[in-house]
Amino acid sequence: MSSKKDNDVNTTRRDFFKGVTAGAAGAAIASALATLGAPVVAGAQEEERASSPFFKNPPPWPKGTTGSKYDHLFSTQLKENSITDVVAGPQAYFRGNSDLPGAKINMGWQMFVKPYRLELESHHHDTDEYLFFLGATLPDLVGSFDAEIEYFIGEEYEKHTITQATVLYIPAGLEHNPCDIKRIGKPMMFSALLLAPYFNGVYQTQGYMEFKGMPKVK
Repeated sequence: MSSKKDNDVNTTRRDFFKGVTAGAAGAAIASALATLGAPVVAGAQEEERASSPFFKNPPPWPKGTTGSKYDHLFSTQLKENSITDVVAGPQAYFRGNSDLPGAKINMGWQMFVKPYRLELESHHHDTDEYLFFLGATLPDLVGSFDAEIEYFIGEEYEKHTITQATVLYIPAGLEHNPCDIKRIGKPMMFSALLLAPYFNGVYQTQGYMEFKGMPKVK
């Protein structure tokens, strides 16, 4: 039977590690301690995982089964070398159907560190596309955005200046670009999500773009 003193000590340890794991640096410390086999850290994290603001009466956690029926739905081949030095490498890319047969989207994640004219000519797609312009400093990918981007949309080249974290929706068939990353105060995370199994674009000038996919790296 535990004494009151032992319970007080355990409670103090739990509170301490809860405080430690609350911050970004603390998460790294907690991870290191967990690797060393610190049961108190694991217990604190287990308590944190057990609570959720979204569910009042969650169902029992499943025990699961073993097997390989759904192995083909996972892709871990994301890492690629950068094609230019304005993008900090390595970059991450999901090449849609090429990486996962049957996939109907393709997207990439690139961290720009220098000004760059990303696109020189307008084009359109036969599916919707979403462009994400974010900061690259965790945990605040919105507040850490510090760049100026000039973006043209439509056949009339309507000009827009992006100076804050932004999601740009480009409906199928809408002409868009050029895109000029004019200034970068801090590294910028850029992601393009195209709702197609592979990248496709109809450019004004035939043969303008030469698509170069970087080989996957481990």
